[in-house]
Amino acid sequence: MQTHLRLLRTPFVLPSLQRWTLRAFFGTALLVFTTPVWSQSVVTPKKPISPRDYILGDTVKYSDRINIPGEVTVQFTPEQDSAYRHDLQVDITATSRFAAAARQLRAALQYSDQNDRPLTLSEAIMQAVNIPAEMYMPTAMEVTQYQIGIANSQYVPGVLLRPMGTGNLQASFGAIGRFFGVVEDVSPEITYDVDETMEVTVVVYSTQAKIIRTLFSGIQGPGRYRMRWNGLDERSLQVANGDYVAEVRLGDVRIQRKRIVWPPEN
Repeated sequence: MQTHLRLLRTPFVLPSLQRWTLRAFFGTALLVFTTPVWSQSVVTPKKPISPRDYILGDTVKYSDRINIPGEVTVQFTPEQDSAYRHDLQVDITATSRFAAAARQLRAALQYSDQNDRPLTLSEAIMQAVNIPAEMYMPTAMEVTQYQIGIANSQYVPGVLLRPMGTGNLQASFGAIGRFFGVVEDVSPEITYDVDETMEVTVVVYSTQAKIIRTLFSGIQGPGRYRMRWNGLDERSLQVANGDYVAEVRLGDVRIQRKRIVWPPEN
């Protein structure tokens, strides 16, 4: 027991090498902690953001924002930011959005392929013969030239009538033939001459010798008369299409007849 107590009272003595080592350690620590703070550059780590916060945030580049590795540093307008954020807030599943985008992309690619590829032989033929109907319609200038050509083709030397301002007479071949007595006049216009005062009767008959209408019955003096049948019967009803006969009785002197085709051509 006494031996143990003697050992406890013995002072703890370190070797000289260990003492110098401890002195050097504490001296270095004291030098580090006593150095002024302003001589050191303190780096404050920035708070990292999640991918969702980065996407939902504004895409305008700020100097204090952490860039994602591989990011293309471009700027976007506020309108693009608002539209993109609105699309992200729409309650549509990612599968539905991807399917809709795929359909739009497929339609765009098909349209692009159809425009870029050369036409086949059948498509080229159909495109060549598929002419719009409005392309066949004549222009106002073409119509005018057509009318002038008709007037020039019917020019009669010495006639100074100016129906179109060209100095030419515009008339159909039927009118020219009737004028020279070559073509039969079947118009509803009736013309006759009265040599002296007498009783005149103008009647329209059917081909069955039935009276259709009496145009005039009375006394007329000498002169040239002209009247036109309007295609109505005695009851003011429209007659049927076909041939009719106009008869002009000039007293007891003579009878003049003319064939009429109803309706008239012009």
